[in-house]
Amino acid sequence: MTRNDRTIHVLLAAIAFLLGANLLVNVHQDRTAVAQGLPDSGAQLQQQVEQLVLLNKKVDSLQSFLESGKLTVKIAEMPKAAK
Repeated sequence: MTRNDRTIHVLLAAIAFLLGANLLVNVHQDRTAVAQGLPDSGAQLQQQVEQLVLLNKKVDSLQSFLESGKLTVKIAEMPKAAK
């Protein structure tokens, strides 16, 4: 066997080892994903509803403040009108 043949054999063995390691890692990840389970869509939907209720309360508060007439606006410097 020549030196060139040995190099090819070593490279092919390294590639085979890396492919095998990659396969083992991928199989392990699939098992952990199954063990973790699917996301709970019901809980996600409930959280969205709670956030919408909170946002609705904030908008209602802002609306009542605007409608109360307590809002004042001060203009520090009047900009010049464009011709």
